[in-house]
Amino acid sequence: MTYADTSFIVATYVPDSNTPLADRFNVEGHRLPFTFLHWPEVAKALWTNHPTLAETVWDEIKGAIADGQTLYRPKLDADAVAQRAAGLMRHYAQRWPKLRAIDVMHVSAAVELGARTFLSFDTRSYQRVLASTQNLQVWPVLTREEAAHLK
Repeated sequence: MTYADTSFIVATYVPDSNTPLADRFNVEGHRLPFTFLHWPEVAKALWTNHPTLAETVWDEIKGAIADGQTLYRPKLDADAVAQRAAGLMRHYAQRWPKLRAIDVMHVSAAVELGARTFLSFDTRSYQRVLASTQNLQVWPVLTREEAAHLK
């Protein structure tokens, strides 16, 4: 299973610098889970960064979830996700102070769902690095700077 964070999902629906790379991955035909974590983040990303397209894209995403072909709503225990995230935060927060709770929640959700691959363009936080520590294959691969934080 493949899990995509919000940065990846938004790049597949709204043209940005990551869209060509996102499109290349999606050609492989993966269905992506759309969790309770995605709803508020996608809304914020759309209405903050793409206000003229927001309503149209929002409706397109809801349609994709409804038909279940590209996005789907998985069964996910929010409490289990939160508890796992708390454990990860306890372990990594001091090491990586910029690690945000929502990023840890996405990694936790991916692990709880049994994902093997984690899709994210968010190189500004330690989310991708954290995903790698959880034995998730990160795509695109970690940058040299990100990989240095694993040591």
